[in-house]
Amino acid sequence: MPTVKNMVVDWLGELKFSGRNEKGLKVDFEIAVEDVESEALSPMETLLASLGACSSYYVATILKKQRQNLKGLSVKLTGIRRDEPPKIYTEIDMKYMLRGLGLNRNLVENAVRLSNEKYCSVGGMLGKAAKITYSYEIIEEK
Repeated sequence: MPTVKNMVVDWLGELKFSGRNEKGLKVDFEIAVEDVESEALSPMETLLASLGACSSYYVATILKKQRQNLKGLSVKLTGIRRDEPPKIYTEIDMKYMLRGLGLNRNLVENAVRLSNEKYCSVGGMLGKAAKITYSYEIIEEK
């Protein structure tokens, strides 16, 4: 049976919007306009952040199940958008920085691959429109 998700997005005036789910959790957006200082992420920035969060969740979960001593995880995302409307992402690069004690390179590589190629739903959708590349760096903690 399919899962159904509902969101309501309210216009707050000017360039600002707020989205909320059925539980009342919310996220604020501001439409990006050149030379205007933003107070919130744009919808397209939020999309990149969603990809990073989704993918990172699976990387961390897989490594935890494999009993890897992961101490920290960050992912830097760079998105390239086309110039004409709709200004979709055509390329997205993800670089994972994993901190830990004795992380196994093969297990890290496999976790990053599985996250991107199998589990992350956001990446699964975005991958239909954009070329997504990824890499990783392991930072050994002492």
